[in-house]
Amino acid sequence: MRKLIILFLFLSSLTFTFCNQERTEQEAFYVDGIKGNDHNPGTQRHPIRSLSELNNRFQKSPSDVYFASGQTFEGSLIMQAVIGSETEPLVITSYGEGRAIINGGKSEAIRIEDCNNVNISNLSVRGDGRKGGNRTNGISLMRTRNSHVENIDAEGFQKSGLDLYNCSEVVVKNVFAFNNGFCGINIMGSERKMSNNILIQNCRAENNPGDPSILNNHSGNGILAGVSDSVIIDHCTATNNGWDMPREGNGPVGIWAWESSHITIQYCVSYKNRTSRNGKDGGGFDLDGGVTNSVIQYCLSYENEGAGYGLFQYSGASRWSDNIIRYCSSINDGLKTAGSGGFFLWNGSGDDRQLTNCQIYNNLVYSDSVPVLSFENASAHKNFSFYNNIFIGSVQPISGHNSGSTFNGNTWWSMRRPYEYHNLEIMKLNRIFQTLTEL
Repeated sequence: MRKLIILFLFLSSLTFTFCNQERTEQEAFYVDGIKGNDHNPGTQRHPIRSLSELNNRFQKSPSDVYFASGQTFEGSLIMQAVIGSETEPLVITSYGEGRAIINGGKSEAIRIEDCNNVNISNLSVRGDGRKGGNRTNGISLMRTRNSHVENIDAEGFQKSGLDLYNCSEVVVKNVFAFNNGFCGINIMGSERKMSNNILIQNCRAENNPGDPSILNNHSGNGILAGVSDSVIIDHCTATNNGWDMPREGNGPVGIWAWESSHITIQYCVSYKNRTSRNGKDGGGFDLDGGVTNSVIQYCLSYENEGAGYGLFQYSGASRWSDNIIRYCSSINDGLKTAGSGGFFLWNGSGDDRQLTNCQIYNNLVYSDSVPVLSFENASAHKNFSFYNNIFIGSVQPISGHNSGSTFNGNTWWSMRRPYEYHNLEIMKLNRIFQTLTEL
């Protein structure tokens, strides 16, 4: 009897050990480049060592991934067709104090394809540089849903630090994208509904100078949403982007959207953005060709080489209509780009039905060198309403030909003499200056 009891206890302990090991391995892989060994099971006590081994294990048994903080891991983490739980999403992060670094070299650091419920956080991703041999994005999410990207630094990629393509229900927070080529953070879809319901919040895009491989279009943007629907860009900043775009022509902007609907850009600051020598744009904010039902609100633009706020329609774009700019400020924008102002209108289609229905109200524009409002020679538009704005300047208030704007209840003030002065309640003045201080 005693022998049977001992045998039972021995078998029970083995069963517990095996079950516990299986559960641990299924829940997480730990990666440590110093203590790890690729023959280890991948637990925290016995981590694996390399990204290549992680990719092999991951494809067979997708699990949470923990990288040892303070270490650099060479290569790319690749996830394909992984479906995490809605209640317990799959996690990719660092463990220990600080962050791990994934150095993609000439490739992506992280590529996520056709996945659901994945959370990436507390990592730094590096590439060989936009002119150092890298040809990719830092983190690429493609056809991915219900996922988070948070607390990430991304630098040294020729394309974008973070790129979302045909993604939906994605939250991006506290991403710092710098020293990349095409863009800091880029959202794109093959169709508008294919890239939708995306939040970009508390992110910074700095010193993304331009993509040396793009010779026929813009590059060097801060945060960009294109061919998308229902995107919110909230409490973000963009600065010193676009200064090394390798071309003359249409150029980059700090924060902007094109061919998209229901875009909200709010509580953002875009300043000291640039463009190439003899290039266009280089502005703060822009609702560009084909944007509809969108709003820029409670934003601050200052000392950009291009316009503070561009309202643009290019030939071949979908109809631009039903947009709003409100409670925003532009301070000394248009420092370099020809024709720019605090607000700048351009319509490359030549058809006023392609640039229609915009409300611009309760904004403040101050400029000591360029017009507060600038209409390009080609700026045919309809049903633009400027009202309850404050315009302060030292040169002519409006340049170019206005074909379809109305002005009501604005305050115009020259640092040399008043253009015209409409009584504006002191509460409205206080509200606009309060917006500046809150930003």
